[in-house]
Amino acid sequence: MTRTRWAGRLLGGLLAAGSANGCKQQLFLEPADYAEAAKAGSPGGFLENQPAAAVTPLLTPGPAPATVLDPSRPPRFLRLPEAIAIALEGGGTGGFALGNPGQGSEQLPQFTGRGTQGSDSIRAYALDPASAAAEVERSLSKFDARWINSLTWNKVDQPQISFQQSFSNGDTAQLSSTLAKPLPTGGVAGITFTTNYQKLATPPANSQFSVLPVSYTPAVQFSFEQPLLQGFGVEINQLLTAHPGSQLIGGLRPSGGQGSEGILVTRIRLDQQRAQFDAYLNQMLLNVEGAYWNLVSAYYGLSAREEGLKQSLDSYLYYKARADRGLNREQVALQALAQYYNFARQVVSSRGQVLEAERQLRLLLNLRSDDGTRLVPADELTTAPFIPDLSSATADAIASRPDLLIQRQEVKARQMNVLLQKNLRKPDVRFLSSYNIAGVGTRLDGPGVDSNIGQVNNAFRNLASNQFNTWQLGFRADMPLGFRDANALVRQANLQLQQEWIRLELAERKTEEQVTQKARQVLQTHREAELYRAQRTTQERYVKLDKEIREIGAIPKEEASSFVLNLISSQQQLAESTAQEYAALASYNIALASLEYVKGTIQAYNRVTVADGPLPASVGKKAADHFAARDAAIDLRQHPDGGIQPPAAMRSPVTDAQMDAGPRLETNGNYKIGENPLGRPAVYDQPAPTTVRPMEIKPPLTPAPNPVAIPPVPAPVPQASRPQLQPADAPGSFSPIGSVVLPTRPVATPVQSAPTVPVVVPLPTTR
Repeated sequence: MTRTRWAGRLLGGLLAAGSANGCKQQLFLEPADYAEAAKAGSPGGFLENQPAAAVTPLLTPGPAPATVLDPSRPPRFLRLPEAIAIALEGGGTGGFALGNPGQGSEQLPQFTGRGTQGSDSIRAYALDPASAAAEVERSLSKFDARWINSLTWNKVDQPQISFQQSFSNGDTAQLSSTLAKPLPTGGVAGITFTTNYQKLATPPANSQFSVLPVSYTPAVQFSFEQPLLQGFGVEINQLLTAHPGSQLIGGLRPSGGQGSEGILVTRIRLDQQRAQFDAYLNQMLLNVEGAYWNLVSAYYGLSAREEGLKQSLDSYLYYKARADRGLNREQVALQALAQYYNFARQVVSSRGQVLEAERQLRLLLNLRSDDGTRLVPADELTTAPFIPDLSSATADAIASRPDLLIQRQEVKARQMNVLLQKNLRKPDVRFLSSYNIAGVGTRLDGPGVDSNIGQVNNAFRNLASNQFNTWQLGFRADMPLGFRDANALVRQANLQLQQEWIRLELAERKTEEQVTQKARQVLQTHREAELYRAQRTTQERYVKLDKEIREIGAIPKEEASSFVLNLISSQQQLAESTAQEYAALASYNIALASLEYVKGTIQAYNRVTVADGPLPASVGKKAADHFAARDAAIDLRQHPDGGIQPPAAMRSPVTDAQMDAGPRLETNGNYKIGENPLGRPAVYDQPAPTTVRPMEIKPPLTPAPNPVAIPPVPAPVPQASRPQLQPADAPGSFSPIGSVVLPTRPVATPVQSAPTVPVVVPLPTTR
């Protein structure tokens, strides 16, 4: 084998070795997907292309939001899956409070001296894994090949005071091109091509020297070096923050990855960042569900107070009529009137609670409060009992909780850090080798030898002949005496590893306790809801019996005061127990979500999946099916028969001004609720989707000269998207169990009965 063939094969082998370790890495994101993701949500295109444009405010004020004095807005029926979908598109994670979820975050970005932080936007958190993936690319770039080129010209013109100047005066130039490939084993393979040009101004005239006035000297050098102890091997070079570098190739700086933690550790950081995003997402799902059920509970609380307001009004009118007939004292009617105003105050307070619960949900969904609508939950509370399996739940939490996954990855990173620091205990011993092929000529083209003068003509032909060779082999060692710094670093790494292991052990114990606490809370809240329901039904029976006693007129004059006190207390307790029952049911639903949160399975619980890359084509169809199901769910809703209005139809029996004016006596002798002098609209003027059975209230023992009459509540305008349903008295319109179609509230009309005028007061149905 000739030296030319041997050099060619050596060159091919070095190139193959350099490319075998993956010069080209797989893209973490396709260019088209990256461009689409980068411009998503950016005003006017890519922000990086508009540095001179002013950053103007993005938000413009809308109409006045609802208040307790003016809460009437068109409803926007919202199901829980739709709320979660809206939050995923651009909502916030909210504040972290495992014991009280459902609170949005109002923290604004804070200046830290070199930037801002503090946003809880899920879209901002979604960019963190992408940034970590780019960091992996940076750490891999330290193995990228480098192409180093240089071209220099020189002019030397010095006084010729010795024979040496005849070899230096003149024009010189040098072209150098090096292709270097850092190897995963820590070594460096390189190919360097150089061409030196020299034109002597005064070549020596001595006949003893054969000098070319004009010469080209091309050369090709193959170099290879490899660490033998410190920095040797693929594993340690995947942990090193930078490549060991080269001693043979001058000017070879690292290809990239400066400041990264090494390939393996950076990949662990990517996994941790993804787990952290899952933790943020789980927090957002828990807060959204908590805020949703808190809003449901607030609506039910408002409905309970409004029912109490109507009952207290009915009681006041009854005892006022008796007082006018001399059947009881005026103080009895005043006690009932005080109860009426007490409920009126509670109604206003409950409105504020509804508006605040809605505001918290809007914070999490990134919806504005001045959009001209009010959010009305369209999903009913889950009432079915659930008995958690603590062993299975704890196993799921230990395996799936993102917080524990992050800590386990941190333990793995500390293990790798120990290996990295142990590498410093080894001396830096390197093997160095190079092989050089050189040539010479008076020009770069033409024939190989000028036959007329007998000189070499073509420098490249002379180089290809492989006539001039130079090679070297050697070792270089660098070792600190004592290795004190390396031993200290290894000791610190071991201590940090022990710290992270202790933290992992404690975190798993805390997780087990959280699962136990949330499982107990699930059982407790469901039992409390059952007891509140029993308390409510008992108090409903008392109120019903009181009305039956009033119907037959069996209340003696001397006992009217005690009767009204007991009635006031029962009405207040009925409203409170009703509100507490649905608050307990809301807490039960939140406890179910909290249990899934501490288990780390809340994403599967809410059917949320996180995936990399663009959305599949089926997402559009699924979204259309979702909206169709939502529209159908507004009409078909399932809820237990509790005798209270669901949150879809919160309407007040009187307006604010009417509550301020209170009941008053008209000139014709009839009592009427005060007129609305301000002309404000009704509080919640939407149709009520629940059964309200009218009960006929008979007058006292003897007819009064001026019988009492309450004007009927005006019939509300039904929504166009909801069909007009039949009252509950219609056959086949209600079933105590299963899915039911909830009818609208029937319009209360006076029932004619001779010789008196009865009063019709809409009350909830008791079963």
